Amino acid sequence: MAVQTRPHAVVDFGVVPELVFEALTDPGRVARWLPAPLRLDEDGPGLLRVRLHTTDADGTGDPGLRHQRVLPVATDSGDAWYANLVITPLPDARSRVDLAVLGDCAREQLDDLVGRAVAAVRDDIAESFTPG
Repeated sequence: MAVQTRPHAVVDFGVVPELVFEALTDPGRVARWLPAPLRLDEDGPGLLRVRLHTTDADGTGDPGLRHQRVLPVATDSGDAWYANLVITPLPDARSRVDLAVLGDCAREQLDDLVGRAVAAVRDDIAESFTPG
């Protein structure tokens, strides 16, 4: 029996996970990074689930869920996109985002979407540190 793999990506950010979670989930900021053909839409058929994990939620040394948000998304074509984004802390106040897409998504399409989204999230985080 063949194992079905889902399109996925792993991206490191040079800031604490809480800043990445805020950039990925604040409705006013999502429109800045969510690449076309995706857009926030309360009636959308798709969902982006963003989870912020901790390295040690209960003192056992095991990672745990700290926060979670679900964002409804749509496309002009009506396609349903489902994605899980899991943010985990790394040493030295950095973070990693693991992204998995559930459903039909070509590797090239995912690479393009992730590339555009990551650049926009990094710009958004950098702007939040720029005075004025």
